[in-house]
Amino acid sequence: MSTFVVVAVLVLVLSVLLSFAAGIRASLAASGSNRNIMVLKPGATAEGTSLMMQEEVGRLNQTRDIARDAEGRLLVSPELCVQTSLPRLGEEGALANVAVRGVDDVAFAVHAELRFIEGRRIEQGQLEIVVGKAARDRYLNLQLGSEISLGRLSNRSFKVVGVFEAGGGALESEIWAPRSILSDVYNRRFISSVVMRLADSGHAADAIAYIEGPAVELEAQTETAYYDELSSKTREIVVLTTVLVGIMAIGAAFAVANTMFAAVDGRRREIAMLRTLGFGKSAIVLAFLIESTLICTSACLAGLAMSLAINGARQDFLSDTTWTVLAYELTITPGILAAALATAIVVGVAGALAPAVKASRTRVIEALRKA
Repeated sequence: MSTFVVVAVLVLVLSVLLSFAAGIRASLAASGSNRNIMVLKPGATAEGTSLMMQEEVGRLNQTRDIARDAEGRLLVSPELCVQTSLPRLGEEGALANVAVRGVDDVAFAVHAELRFIEGRRIEQGQLEIVVGKAARDRYLNLQLGSEISLGRLSNRSFKVVGVFEAGGGALESEIWAPRSILSDVYNRRFISSVVMRLADSGHAADAIAYIEGPAVELEAQTETAYYDELSSKTREIVVLTTVLVGIMAIGAAFAVANTMFAAVDGRRREIAMLRTLGFGKSAIVLAFLIESTLICTSACLAGLAMSLAINGARQDFLSDTTWTVLAYELTITPGILAAALATAIVVGVAGALAPAVKASRTRVIEALRKA
């Protein structure tokens, strides 16, 4: 029974940790477009650490192959990124750092994945905000018609006039406000980032080369590459998860070994009878390995059943790059199920191998006498 519990807990921990990394990767993978170019100040690690002056942004308009809207305006979106602390829903006293993005009207054409599910867009010059679906579901006072306080002194009240979704991507964790108003209330006279939409994603390399060249001298990459870099932390989580699970797996293998050694000692007469009937050493080894594998597989199924209780749960993760939270969904993927099953089988075989070999070497006469 103890072996069953140890393996079930091992599988549960493995599944939860891997689903955490998978959820963050899925959220960031759904963010951005290959047609969009993200422009930051050289040396900045994220939008929150990037400071560009208006004259620097102006040089970007000379980039070739920028898409235009129906009225012929360039789809170039200068954006200001700041943060605010908001209380979490259902967690009294718990605050989260939420990203607030100041945008112009052109941003809604550049970020083509945005779709409004409630309300309307913000009007420039008004104390209004729109919020992502994930942010609305995770934090207080972000429902349509609610008001929150923003600004350097948190003394300006903004009304929620719309709720949007963005394909489950990172933008759904944000609050958007008119850029000019946000610049005034936070006293920020710079631009954090510029997102440019290209007419053809095939020209992204040429556009990036121009922006990083002597004519502009800013840092650029596709929007999808930017979010992929932000997801690099999940790779570290996977490595740490592997180390932790490896240590737990070794402990589980010893638990399996103890159980199987006890089984060998208790079945000496049974093993001797099998040998007498003509069963070879390999058959004895195989029998114990199958028994151990069945125990561990059953425990694996129990652990996976417990982990499925968190499948689809919404959580948020504080990035140490942007210092804002990213809402994500815990997801038990087929890959996680396969990894859990493989781990349980490896533990079962590794733990039972030594006892099985010992059982196969049981001397028939001595076993029958002791029995």
